[in-house]
Amino acid sequence: MNQFNAFTSQHDDFVHDIEYDTYGKRLATCSSDHKIKIWSENAAGEWQCDAELEGHRGAVWKLAWAHPEFGQVLASCSFDQRIIIWEEMDTPVSTDENSNMININGVEQPIPGNNASVKKQANNMDVLSRWHQVSSLKGDGRESVNDMKFAPRHFGLCLATCSTDGFVRIFDADDVMNLENWTMSKFEATSDKEEATSLSWNQSRFDSQMMVVGSTSHIKVWTKNQTERRWEVLADLSVGDVGIVNDVCWAPNLGRSYHLIAAAAANSEDIQIFKLMTDPETNSYRNFEMEAKLSCNTEVWRCEWNLTGTVLAASGEDGTIRLWRKNFKNVWDQITEESLCR
Repeated sequence: MNQFNAFTSQHDDFVHDIEYDTYGKRLATCSSDHKIKIWSENAAGEWQCDAELEGHRGAVWKLAWAHPEFGQVLASCSFDQRIIIWEEMDTPVSTDENSNMININGVEQPIPGNNASVKKQANNMDVLSRWHQVSSLKGDGRESVNDMKFAPRHFGLCLATCSTDGFVRIFDADDVMNLENWTMSKFEATSDKEEATSLSWNQSRFDSQMMVVGSTSHIKVWTKNQTERRWEVLADLSVGDVGIVNDVCWAPNLGRSYHLIAAAAANSEDIQIFKLMTDPETNSYRNFEMEAKLSCNTEVWRCEWNLTGTVLAASGEDGTIRLWRKNFKNVWDQITEESLCR
């Protein structure tokens, strides 16, 4: 029996993203009201708001949790062209309102970036949050940041973002113990001034850095050429008139000799699953085929794989969540459908 626990978001506008942490015990929500809220599940199974984060000057589109080995780190991207890195402190914070120093457990430290919001929070110990803004990343972008994902942890603390200007920007933390400074690199993921709308990393430890990027008309697989230190296209998965790609998701690979990539496009009421295979001559993932088209009868906004890459979930405009799994005949069966519009 499926069980759902509903709660009020407490946001003042549309909620654009909800992201669980690695353990599924905390989640973060973001909205057009410029706010981010951090939630935790109590012993009774109820979700309670632990913190409200304000720092963006526009609608917040997406959130991403870093792997817990880097601490409690959350990234947010927004229409205001910025990515903010948030970090949770182990101890409460206090500060003198006239000082640029922050007192953490009795030790005076500079406020990261002389952050006024940290100081404002710290001055009011009754509403003090353990979360603070440690860095604001923008690079040379002048357009909305539409999506972002942290790289697999074996690549270090690395965050990829894609923007309306068609570029993918990759930020690497200079020091995982001090997240104020990041090094940026970038590549143009689209042509003809298309928007880059979504991205997803290959999680495999046995491959070099690879990601799939969706745009307003293409779905392309990119890899980093370690010799020349640049990103290049491996495959263009676009089939027919793709339209705006709402979401892409690279499946975790546990023992398969190929990769699976799911994509949801605005011009289709189907989820497309692509099978990415190695080219025997080049030993690189340049060959692909359409693995399946899964009908949803509505525009699909988000798609997500489970931890083993064997079950695919999708949510669409009709407020319904659908799950698929491949059977022993290699056919993708819909195993459940649940409407949340009640």
